[in-house]
Amino acid sequence: MTVEQQVGAFMQAGKYAEAIACAEQGASEGDAWACFCLGDWKLIGQGIPRDVPGAVALLEQGAKQDHIQSLWRLYPLLLTGTGTAEDTGRARRIVEQIKDHDSICAYQLQVLEENPESGEIAEEELSSDPPIKLLRSFASSAECDWIKMVSEAHVEPSFVEDPRTGKRIPHPIRTSDGTSIGPAQEDLVVNRINRRIAKHSDTAFSAGEPLHILRYRPSQQYRPHFDAIPGAENQRRKTAILFLNTGFEGGETVFPKLDLEIRAEQGDLLLFDNLDESGKQHDGSFHAGLLVTGGEKWIATRWIRGERYHPWEGA
Repeated sequence: MTVEQQVGAFMQAGKYAEAIACAEQGASEGDAWACFCLGDWKLIGQGIPRDVPGAVALLEQGAKQDHIQSLWRLYPLLLTGTGTAEDTGRARRIVEQIKDHDSICAYQLQVLEENPESGEIAEEELSSDPPIKLLRSFASSAECDWIKMVSEAHVEPSFVEDPRTGKRIPHPIRTSDGTSIGPAQEDLVVNRINRRIAKHSDTAFSAGEPLHILRYRPSQQYRPHFDAIPGAENQRRKTAILFLNTGFEGGETVFPKLDLEIRAEQGDLLLFDNLDESGKQHDGSFHAGLLVTGGEKWIATRWIRGERYHPWEGA
């Protein structure tokens, strides 16, 4: 039996400790699949403590043997600087290397090649205090459709933890469905959009939170709220909202304290500050996504912190 078959047999029998030991032994002997398997477990903390640098080292061992799964797991980490140094060039070379084995990788390259980075992007100032601007045609329709495609199977109702019971309860402010494209899932297209947001917001790519996707169906909304986090040391300085589609009714973005209502088109980016010049929450950043009355509204939000932020690196 191969290492993969042995691990699979142990897992099916519920012998998880034996499965881990088998994968560890296989990895120590240089088995490419075992390196991938153990690296994947360490990356997500499945059955063993999360060890991201250790996961990267194992995936690199598999990559040296041109193991497709190892390469596929490794390239998003290179794009996001997760457990290793950022290397977007190498990440793209990996995608090009495995494109004949993975249709999603091939499609990524097609989207990038058919939708090159645009030059100047028209900016419309909507407010000076706080700064709010709308960047027209910030992303192509193909880029927006890509984000919807890779997110649609993962969106789920928004929940929060009840501080009294510890149970998950419906989010009291946000009634939409959502998901995030985390550091282990960020692909070439999403990474390019995130870096474009960093460029046009004059912020560091590393300061952005994972792109968060929201889908609003009829009767769903995002009630008035602030994006700044009370008491956070590494505060959300800015918010970037990319509008992924049109063709829905209702769902306008409003800033009630500014008497500002925004109806954007697919590919437009709304960018605004959450803090005032002293670094405190700006009262005018209070905003909402109005009730959707027809169709579906899709947006992608990137909250931008003051300093580097990574969801696996502490608070």
